[in-house]
Amino acid sequence: MPTQILLADDDDSIRLVLSKSLSRAGFAVRSTDNPKTLVKWAEAGEGDIIISDVLMGGEEVFTYLPDLKRSRPSMPIIIISANNTVTTALKTGEHDVFEYVPKPFDLDDVTNAVSRAAGSLTPARGRMQKKASSAPMIGRSAAMQPVYRAVSRYASGNLPVLIQGDVGTGKDLVARLIHEGGGRRDRPFIRETIFDNISLTLQKVSGGDIYIDEIAELSLQQQERLLAVMTEAEMIPANDRPRILTATRKDLRKLAETGQFRDDLLFRINVAEIRIPALAERDIDIYELAEAFLQQASPNSSRRFESEALDVLHRHDWRGNVRELENMVRRLSVLYSDDVITSNMVLQEFSKDIRPQDSSDEAMGLLDRQLEIACRSLINAESHSEPPHQTALSWVERPLIIEALRLTGGNKAKAADKLNKAAEDVQKAVDDIKKEKGDK
Repeated sequence: MPTQILLADDDDSIRLVLSKSLSRAGFAVRSTDNPKTLVKWAEAGEGDIIISDVLMGGEEVFTYLPDLKRSRPSMPIIIISANNTVTTALKTGEHDVFEYVPKPFDLDDVTNAVSRAAGSLTPARGRMQKKASSAPMIGRSAAMQPVYRAVSRYASGNLPVLIQGDVGTGKDLVARLIHEGGGRRDRPFIRETIFDNISLTLQKVSGGDIYIDEIAELSLQQQERLLAVMTEAEMIPANDRPRILTATRKDLRKLAETGQFRDDLLFRINVAEIRIPALAERDIDIYELAEAFLQQASPNSSRRFESEALDVLHRHDWRGNVRELENMVRRLSVLYSDDVITSNMVLQEFSKDIRPQDSSDEAMGLLDRQLEIACRSLINAESHSEPPHQTALSWVERPLIIEALRLTGGNKAKAADKLNKAAEDVQKAVDDIKKEKGDK
């Protein structure tokens, strides 16, 4: 008798696609668009595995999972959701879900999860005690989904976790989520770099989490003492043993190769690993992050960004990642009392971060590079209905104007002057090149 899947999703197309795919894989599928029907079937003894969306008809399936777990404790549950936030991922751990697959998903991911669930009578994930009390991570980008899933999986475990990411990506927040999302949330979370007294350290952490930010900065002596703490902790029963959470922006393997970091310590701390992407890798999240930071920073809940302002933030190169974005939004919220933060306000603040003596050269350099690309095509074109420089500007007008405004602090007159100067230079270059071709 084939394994039966109970499928719940209020999207007809998803039910159809999953039903056909799982049927071809040899599973029997019964589907519904209602969470109550799903639970009714399961409590009546039907089905072997559940696949469910989170929100259906305004109801959240997590509401029904406690009762379902009491009646069918060994039934694996796979959650699929377009609400791809860390809160959703943490809830899957809280309700002992077997697997969490964010939408949009690859059919192979769902099929593989079902195959693994079919081979086990009990869920493989540990139970999270409560929803994390700290502010959750924000963003629904595909790049963040592995982070959310890793937090969900590691929170209830006993493995040391190494968190890697550039400055400002949120390593501290991930460490806090891991601590507060699991069974250690009621035990201490201590930030420590001095381990001279091993007994005192173990007493202070009392089976909680020790967090070491930028572990690469520890001296060799500190590394040796940390290794001694971890060795001593292995003598403590697993349930009372402290867990080591570490973070770094550096490549510890390269440091180990040059003798700057102990390789035996690296092997101890790098058991479970989470890599946090830079903001550039998840730039679609900038819109949601900016709006969330503005709400956090403003007592007035009606404050918002105009869409053009969010576009300007989205195009910016956030070298300081999420922390830099948050600082910018907090600054805007204090400096401007308007209900709506405009693009001119954002551009004005960006201009303060640019050294005055370099702004002109930077603007002209960018404009020249962009117009040079258009120029190459103009030179080889046979005919034009308008002057070449006008054609070039029409191709690159919007990004050039935005960047010129940013570099001039929103001063439209200065931006126009720089654009006109760049266009004249390119026109002259085009004329010179064509003249040379004509002479030949």
